[in-house]
Amino acid sequence: MTSKPTNGIRVGCGAGFWGDRPDAPLQLLQRGDLDYLALEYLAEVTMGLLDRLRRNDRPGYASDFVRFFIPEALEMALDRDVTVVTNAGGLDPAGCAAAVRETAADEGLDVSVATVSGDDCTDELAAIHERIEGGLVHADVGESFEAIRDDVVAAAAYLGAFPIAEAIEDDPDVVITGRVVDPALVLGPLIYEHRWEREAYDRLAAGIVAGHLIECGTQVTGGNLSKGWRDINFVDIGYPIATVGADGAMEICKPPGTGGLVSKDTVAEQLLYEIGDPEAYQTPDVTVDFTTPTLEEISENRVRINGVEGREPPESYKVSVHYRAGYKLAGTLLYSAPDALEKARLGAEILEDRIGELDLSIAETRAEFVGHDTAHGPAAPERNDHNEVMLRFAARGHDRDALARLGMEFAPLSLTGPPSVAGLTDRGRPRPRPLVDAWPTLVPRDAVTPVVNADE
Repeated sequence: MTSKPTNGIRVGCGAGFWGDRPDAPLQLLQRGDLDYLALEYLAEVTMGLLDRLRRNDRPGYASDFVRFFIPEALEMALDRDVTVVTNAGGLDPAGCAAAVRETAADEGLDVSVATVSGDDCTDELAAIHERIEGGLVHADVGESFEAIRDDVVAAAAYLGAFPIAEAIEDDPDVVITGRVVDPALVLGPLIYEHRWEREAYDRLAAGIVAGHLIECGTQVTGGNLSKGWRDINFVDIGYPIATVGADGAMEICKPPGTGGLVSKDTVAEQLLYEIGDPEAYQTPDVTVDFTTPTLEEISENRVRINGVEGREPPESYKVSVHYRAGYKLAGTLLYSAPDALEKARLGAEILEDRIGELDLSIAETRAEFVGHDTAHGPAAPERNDHNEVMLRFAARGHDRDALARLGMEFAPLSLTGPPSVAGLTDRGRPRPRPLVDAWPTLVPRDAVTPVVNADE
């Protein structure tokens, strides 16, 4: 086992998203010498998915947590006195907690579970809009809430870390939250263990940086590395561990004997990932200046971070609103050489022409030529030597019947369009699917009340 710095709390992250490796928590529990295990499941798209599942009488939480974590990983966490902190609760933390208790009991495990909720502000959103000056607006483009008001299906505020710290006070085995900012899963335990106060901004900022560095799992241990990826051993890649002292100094490492890499490059790339303004990364607990940390490789697969600075948090919570945005449809056609790109482009033109001929009510279309410009867009150089190009043609709109009719136009292209086409019958006709889109906004802090519930 690697040594633990004085007063350092070790937090490992065994899930960077819903769909990460199910056995990752076992790796950390077996070889990580942890105090806490964080499991991060939620993204904006995930919340929309959970709403659709909930409306179809399925769990409104990340069911993989219950399905794969219990019994083996949970039993190991209990045996090793590792507290689990996860946002698997999604839109239903209480339901997730009940499922954990029931499943654990079936396996003969005695587990205590605390929940953090209060993030769901769906029912209050219209009233908040009415009472604040100017009403709610889109955080990026300024669109009024009135544009989506009648189509809202869910709204969740991004809570902070102090409610998680409060939940840990009752010494639960598992803390399950709804929507919180991702780094809060790490900062919450650090606040509790180090007794950081609300105005200890530099230390809170350090906790946010620690959480941000490990929240995406193996992205900080060599996965998805843009510089030097050829030299990475991706077999049994190690999931990350942050060791954070009471003064905010931290080290990032991975379990011994695992694949992957922890270096200044891996840490720096993750440090800059999805932060917006690097001098003002805003969370409910602190605003972090991501230009202040210093990185130092102190040994193999171990990087020390110091000097993180922070200041007061914003006076509002970010809320991710999800609303019905009509329907979407997408189909693919594979064209082969010679002149694969030219054929694919003509296929897209034919589909566009058919929309006009049939007078279909389609709000927007998009053609992508996979193998040519999907990743590079307009920057893709013109060339004519593709072995094959896949046309992905997508459309969206509010008229489901119109999109369904468009879906009937893909298969006929085998005979009504250019030659050398395949991939027409593997999934049948493309069909419309409901589309739920995200609409970010800001609400006053007093409009949201975090709620902590512990086992009775």
